[in-house]
Amino acid sequence: MEHVIIVDKNDKELGKCCKQKAHKQAIRHRAFSIFIFNSKGQLLIQKRHPKKYHSGGLWSNSCCSHPTPGQTTDDAANMRLKEEMG
Repeated sequence: MEHVIIVDKNDKELGKCCKQKAHKQAIRHRAFSIFIFNSKGQLLIQKRHPKKYHSGGLWSNSCCSHPTPGQTTDDAANMRLKEEMG
Protein backbone atom coordinates (compact mmCIF):
# COMPACT_ATOMS: atom_id res chain seq x y z
CA MET A 1 0.00 0.00 0.00
CA GLU A 2 1.47 3.34 -1.06
CA HIS A 3 1.28 6.21 1.42
CA VAL A 4 1.26 9.95 0.80
CA ILE A 5 2.15 12.86 3.07
CA ILE A 6 -0.89 14.67 4.49
CA VAL A 7 -0.37 18.45 4.70
CA ASP A 8 -2.22 21.58 5.76
CA LYS A 9 -2.88 24.56 3.45
CA ASN A 10 0.67 25.83 4.17
CA ASP A 11 2.25 22.46 3.24
CA LYS A 12 3.05 21.63 6.88
CA GLU A 13 3.24 17.86 7.33
CA LEU A 14 0.41 16.45 9.42
CA GLY A 15 0.90 12.72 8.91
CA LYS A 16 0.40 10.10 6.26
CA CYS A 17 -2.38 8.02 4.75
CA CYS A 18 -3.07 5.61 1.92
CA LYS A 19 -2.84 7.30 -1.50
CA GLN A 20 -6.19 5.93 -2.67
CA LYS A 21 -7.93 7.14 0.49
CA ALA A 22 -6.40 10.61 0.04
CA HIS A 23 -7.70 10.79 -3.52
CA LYS A 24 -11.14 9.31 -2.86
CA GLN A 25 -11.79 11.45 0.23
CA ALA A 26 -10.12 14.62 -1.14
CA ILE A 27 -7.61 14.74 1.73
CA ARG A 28 -4.97 17.43 1.14
CA HIS A 29 -1.64 15.77 0.41
CA ARG A 30 1.74 16.61 -1.07
CA ALA A 31 2.04 16.00 -4.79
CA PHE A 32 3.95 17.39 -7.75
CA SER A 33 3.39 17.97 -11.45
CA ILE A 34 6.11 18.23 -14.06
CA PHE A 35 5.64 20.11 -17.32
CA ILE A 36 8.10 19.31 -20.11
CA PHE A 37 8.40 21.68 -23.07
CA ASN A 38 10.44 21.21 -26.22
CA SER A 39 12.47 23.93 -27.94
CA LYS A 40 9.34 25.06 -29.85
CA GLY A 41 7.47 25.63 -26.59
CA GLN A 42 5.21 22.61 -27.12
CA LEU A 43 4.06 20.83 -23.97
CA LEU A 44 4.44 17.06 -23.67
CA ILE A 45 1.17 15.61 -22.35
CA GLN A 46 0.07 12.06 -21.67
CA LYS A 47 -3.24 10.25 -21.73
CA ARG A 48 -3.83 8.33 -18.53
CA HIS A 49 -4.70 4.64 -18.79
CA PRO A 50 -8.49 4.27 -18.95
CA LYS A 51 -8.52 1.84 -16.00
CA LYS A 52 -6.70 4.18 -13.58
CA TYR A 53 -8.93 4.76 -10.54
CA HIS A 54 -8.06 8.46 -10.54
CA SER A 55 -8.71 10.50 -13.72
CA GLY A 56 -8.56 7.42 -15.95
CA GLY A 57 -8.62 8.14 -19.68
CA LEU A 58 -7.99 11.86 -19.25
CA TRP A 59 -5.15 13.92 -20.69
CA SER A 60 -2.62 14.99 -18.07
CA ASN A 61 0.61 16.88 -17.56
CA SER A 62 3.96 15.42 -18.60
CA CYS A 63 4.54 13.61 -15.31
CA CYS A 64 3.08 13.68 -11.81
CA SER A 65 3.26 11.76 -8.56
CA HIS A 66 3.75 12.08 -4.80
CA PRO A 67 6.75 12.00 -2.50
CA THR A 68 6.43 9.22 0.05
CA PRO A 69 6.96 9.79 3.78
CA GLY A 70 10.67 10.46 4.36
CA GLN A 71 11.33 11.33 0.71
CA THR A 72 11.98 14.84 -0.62
CA THR A 73 9.86 16.17 -3.46
CA ASP A 74 12.99 16.65 -5.58
CA ASP A 75 14.05 13.03 -5.07
CA ALA A 76 10.54 11.78 -5.86
CA ALA A 77 10.33 13.94 -8.99
CA ASN A 78 13.70 12.76 -10.27
CA MET A 79 12.78 9.14 -9.62
CA ARG A 80 9.40 9.48 -11.37
CA LEU A 81 10.96 11.23 -14.37
CA LYS A 82 13.46 8.41 -14.75
CA GLU A 83 10.66 5.83 -14.54
CA GLU A 84 8.39 7.64 -16.99
CA MET A 85 10.89 9.07 -19.48
CA GLY A 86 13.82 6.65 -19.28
